[in-house]
Amino acid sequence: MSDRWITDWEPSKRFPLYTRANSGEIMPKPCSPIGWDLVWGGGVSKGWADGCHRFGTFLPEETNPDQPDYVGCMGGYVYLNASLIRLVGERSPGMTHETMDVAFLGNHPDVPPFKLNPGDAAPELEAAIGATMGSFMEATELPPELAEDRAMITAVRDNRPDLSAATDAELVARARSITPLVRELFEPYYVFGTASAIGPGILGELCGGIDPTLPGRLISGIGDIDSAPPAHAMWEMSRMDGDSEEFAAALAAFQTEHGARGPGEWDPANPSWEIDSQPILVAVNAMRSAGDELSPAARHERAVADREAAISEARAALAGNEEALATLDLGLRVAGIFVPARERTKLSEMMAVHEVRLPMYELGRRMVERGVLAEARDAFLLLDAELDGFVADPESFTAILAERKTAFAALADLQDPFIINGPPAPLSQWAQRAVVNDPVHVGEVLQGAAGSPGVVTGRARVVLDPTDARGLELGEILVAPVTDPSWTPLFVPAAGVVVDVGAPLSHAVIVSREFGVPCACSVHQAAQRIPDGALITVDGSAGTVTIIEMPA
Repeated sequence: MSDRWITDWEPSKRFPLYTRANSGEIMPKPCSPIGWDLVWGGGVSKGWADGCHRFGTFLPEETNPDQPDYVGCMGGYVYLNASLIRLVGERSPGMTHETMDVAFLGNHPDVPPFKLNPGDAAPELEAAIGATMGSFMEATELPPELAEDRAMITAVRDNRPDLSAATDAELVARARSITPLVRELFEPYYVFGTASAIGPGILGELCGGIDPTLPGRLISGIGDIDSAPPAHAMWEMSRMDGDSEEFAAALAAFQTEHGARGPGEWDPANPSWEIDSQPILVAVNAMRSAGDELSPAARHERAVADREAAISEARAALAGNEEALATLDLGLRVAGIFVPARERTKLSEMMAVHEVRLPMYELGRRMVERGVLAEARDAFLLLDAELDGFVADPESFTAILAERKTAFAALADLQDPFIINGPPAPLSQWAQRAVVNDPVHVGEVLQGAAGSPGVVTGRARVVLDPTDARGLELGEILVAPVTDPSWTPLFVPAAGVVVDVGAPLSHAVIVSREFGVPCACSVHQAAQRIPDGALITVDGSAGTVTIIEMPA
């Protein structure tokens, strides 16, 4: 194996600490070359820089304008710059680098001590950061730009040219033309995604000592969460005859409206719901045997009722303390605005990524028909700089793409380091991804992070892929490796959810709160250690999974 992958960036010398925290959740596998060039390197990294400049945390001259240091590609894997994340904490009023370490890095043994270098403190930025934070605290509704951005990217979707009639060169031009939109839409995703942590943080500090379940309950059933409508639509489809014209029409409408979503949606090489309907059918079939009491609407109503009860409990506990009651109202208002804002901006960004995906899949489909590629997805193994040459002479790339496909698959077998500090080790020195051979035992308690509140006991259904045709039986607990919005429709028939990685503000965790499904996230290696059929208890408020009984 070569010591570097073709899309790898040089790490920053000034900000040398990188982490797979968070990026390992949304991009668990290596990123395709086109995915890196047209989405991450060309769009996300620059949108991240724009967001930091708007927020006030960094000046444009502090990072590389061509390859912004906020993200990096190493061994084909997407990394976030932990040095810069820590500085956000140091530079923000009322925060420190420890705040960010707890949120992103936890107690991982490879995290080095923090060191403040000359120029890092930047007190001149504190006023700008404070003004940004103050604007979040004063907000009373979703920022108008979110609706404007959604209207813009929806118009791009609705006015999409007929890709089947486009020339090969026009398909490439279409894919490239979307990269500026990926950048433009990532900026508000960064800004309002950061803001989404403020309300839950206020409520956690204020109410966690009263009752550890209160903070999670106070942000359950908020409503207006853009990751939830697909599950509602799937539920309606589950009430239809799967062989009927009504169902076929509903499926087509679903793929038009929600087709940008799907497993691993941050990489355009991964097929979305518009390209592959199998995950939709799996989720719909899993809902068919569920009674109306388990519908997303009914579950949301119960979550809303529990949130309202939690608010009453918090007010009673804080009665007589006007300052604390005002802080409670502030936390509820800010969470109610910016948790949905994070989901709103994320979906707009995914719609842009999808507009990169579709022309490249069409190009790949054609090349399969011509015998140039083995499968349509192989088109994403190209680099942006190679696309014009590929269109001009596709056959000249056949051998190199076959070789690259083997090398790319081998990257997924490597164990991506959680922390990289400075230049990464050559790929030939990366360890192979180990198979976990440490099964759980009865009575063992697996500790994760609090996701969605509630306690439930049921049989574990380990699902490694949302297209798994087995679905879920009612009352089973979904145990999955990652939290990804494409999995959330499977939460509807599930009694509970356990995921290997994720955080309290992961998209799927937010949706599980909408549906009132207990969820424990960041339960390390849960999907590998918990056997299918084991009886387990999930405490979503404590983030624990207790093994009650092994399968027969």
